Amino acid sequence: MSSPLKKIPATQVVPGMYVRKIDGSWLDHPFWRGSFVVEPGETLVTLRALGQQGVWIDTSKGVDLPVATPQPATAPVLAAPAEAPVPSPPRSVFGDDYAAAEAIRERAKGVAKSLFGEARMGKALSMDAAAEVVDEINEVIARNPAAMLSVVRLKNKDDYTYLHSVAVAALMIALGRRLGYQGEALKELGVAGLLHDIGKVGISDAVLNKPGRLNPLELATVRQHPQIGWDILSRESAAGPMALQVCLHHHERTDGTGYPGRLSGDALSEVARMGAICDVYDAITSERSYKAGWEPADAIRRMAEWQDGHFDRRIFHVFVKLIGIYPTGTLVRLASQRLAVVLVQGNGSALNPIVRLICTLPDCAPLEPETLDLEGSDDRILTIEDPADWDLDIPALLRA
Repeated sequence: MSSPLKKIPATQVVPGMYVRKIDGSWLDHPFWRGSFVVEPGETLVTLRALGQQGVWIDTSKGVDLPVATPQPATAPVLAAPAEAPVPSPPRSVFGDDYAAAEAIRERAKGVAKSLFGEARMGKALSMDAAAEVVDEINEVIARNPAAMLSVVRLKNKDDYTYLHSVAVAALMIALGRRLGYQGEALKELGVAGLLHDIGKVGISDAVLNKPGRLNPLELATVRQHPQIGWDILSRESAAGPMALQVCLHHHERTDGTGYPGRLSGDALSEVARMGAICDVYDAITSERSYKAGWEPADAIRRMAEWQDGHFDRRIFHVFVKLIGIYPTGTLVRLASQRLAVVLVQGNGSALNPIVRLICTLPDCAPLEPETLDLEGSDDRILTIEDPADWDLDIPALLRA
């Protein structure tokens, strides 16, 4: 009897296959799980992107390579279909990653909503579901952090609670990668981000969504959510120590003026300091019931003004390099009087990202799709523009 294990190049992987092992070190690919069933979407795209790298499949647990069907010497003439389907326009590599990130964001939002619902009802949390969706977030971040981080920034006030949790999970993973975290530690960072605000289930929606300034009693109530969250997670052995630290301490400040413990110095763990930065950045760039979100570039500038006393300076500087002075999705006017959208950060100065050209000014005449690395160009960014002023859909431009 032949073995069900078979080695194939990654380019031949199809949905339904059961991956037993991927050749090489786990550092050579973004998959943490030792074995898994291949599903359509970003997992399949990521696997095929490994090219000729060997993938071992188990045909007893999943589908095998399709058997080639011999073709007759003379194929019969078939009638042409009445109307051929119109193919979808091809996406750029960045567009594929952006679309995959959008799909994962929606799945992660559903998981976050379920986790909050379970906590509200006093039930055990679905930690397996949390770990699985964190795996998916990490897969996209490993391939294209800019795509995932730009997607999770887009949220409205109605979805804020759940998408804020997803965004902080993504930011924690991306920042952790920059700081040298690997493997299970990255997963724990993502889960910590996803669960950092779980204690808000103990605060009434009327207080959380109040459009005006909170009175002293309401403010004191809101400040109970880290301790409430810690109480919830301390009953979940699978949550892990990072989740407990980030949940309890993400509102602490390095000068000891935060809450609930007024901790400072070495009393604050590195992951708690990371959580504070990721939480504040996503909160101030999001639309809330009581305020509009700031543009990412403005948020980074404001946070830089607060960093002494609020944030760990070393970690904040790494965070700025991750996000960029002009984060992905920023609409900019160039000195050449062209509009462009920032795709990713370049390899040189933070002032010179890689952009996609959109149109010429002042008439906004469309340009052929072209990317431009400003580091090696005579062009430069003059100003940040509001997409609404030009009737531009930034997500659609990034998805293209």
